[in-house]
Amino acid sequence: ILSQLEKDSLLLREPISEKWIKRLITSDTFLNGGYRYCVWLKDINETELEQMPIVGNMIKNVKKIRLASSRPKLANIPHLFAQITQQEGTDYIFVPRVSSERRNYIPIGIANKDTIITDSCYIVPADSLYLFSVITSNMHMVWMRAVGGKMKTDYSYSKSIVYNNFPFPEITPKQKDSLTSHVYNILEEREKYPEKTMAYLYDPDKMPDGLREAHKYLDQAIDQIYRSKPFENDEDRLAHLFKLYEEMIIKKNNE
Repeated sequence: ILSQLEKDSLLLREPISEKWIKRLITSDTFLNGGYRYCVWLKDINETELEQMPIVGNMIKNVKKIRLASSRPKLANIPHLFAQITQQEGTDYIFVPRVSSERRNYIPIGIANKDTIITDSCYIVPADSLYLFSVITSNMHMVWMRAVGGKMKTDYSYSKSIVYNNFPFPEITPKQKDSLTSHVYNILEEREKYPEKTMAYLYDPDKMPDGLREAHKYLDQAIDQIYRSKPFENDEDRLAHLFKLYEEMIIKKNNE
């Protein structure tokens, strides 16, 4: 893993390594800004590696660290990350594992296929972009606050408890297209503030009016997918979600 300065230094001394350097997203860099990179050597061959002695020394150091660790078997693959869960050639929606409890919405992002995302975030293939709207909606936040865990006082997202168990109705292709348009609206509003971090944009006291409105219209669209009658409040939404969850469990048990 490289900082911006380390990346620049490596490229200056070993320009050929540029092919093997990728942008790295952590929950911290996504929320608070900054750039990180990594040397990503998946599918490299010995001839290519021999042309990069500085990178070769990095690998030797990683091997020493892994041999002395609690998982010495990882020393057999010192040129690779210990855990690789991303599919190749796919863009991703990602959700930070931990997010401030002050936020009305967990900020989530989209990364292109050439970006590596650390395990500080959960990832979902972005081939169905409407899922972005579902995860970032107030309805999903209501569910997350009720069933998710906490890291100190912050929200701790979970794929098994929060995401996998979230009750969401079957929707039509037209509804998916509508939700996807709301995703683009949110992304466009974010792009108006390139100098601001996600932490700033999603601070409830600082959130720009346009971004707040984009989320509001998305929330209304999501609510209408669940039922035509407006919800009175978040307690009403949660009661409806638990009713759907109970029906979902009964149906699953009867299959």
